[in-house]
Amino acid sequence: MRHIVLFLMVFLLLGGCSANDDWVHTFTGESDNWIVVMEIRPIESEHTTVAYPFYLMKRMESQVTKVYAEADLVNESRGSNLNQIDLEEINKKQQLLLFQEYPNSPSPDFPGKDTPKEQLEYYFSDLKMNLKWTDERGQHQEQIMLKLKTAP
Repeated sequence: MRHIVLFLMVFLLLGGCSANDDWVHTFTGESDNWIVVMEIRPIESEHTTVAYPFYLMKRMESQVTKVYAEADLVNESRGSNLNQIDLEEINKKQQLLLFQEYPNSPSPDFPGKDTPKEQLEYYFSDLKMNLKWTDERGQHQEQIMLKLKTAP
């Protein structure tokens, strides 16, 4: 029950009840160890109309004790160390919201609902997540490329 309540809270925080929320572009990547998802979804804000939330889910059986995730975006990188509560969720193999990014100020509406698939694939062609983690087997790192999975 707690997980349902948490999911609903995250859904609402990400704009799940917004009148604009009738589309999403989804980029995914996976390895034997991780699943990474980045969405492009509408939000209501005075500065932008879209947000890019990044999610991470563990596939491996070993318990991780430390995780650092860094997304290579078009013009910058964004990284995050997971705290103890995040690690507990990850070790339960639950999808975790890592962070949420926003477009650069010159293009606060890009991409939008009607952005062609080809343009999305071109603009986000080098989208990747760099992961470093520690578990009982030692320290590891890998890079996961994200590709467009769904578009409205």
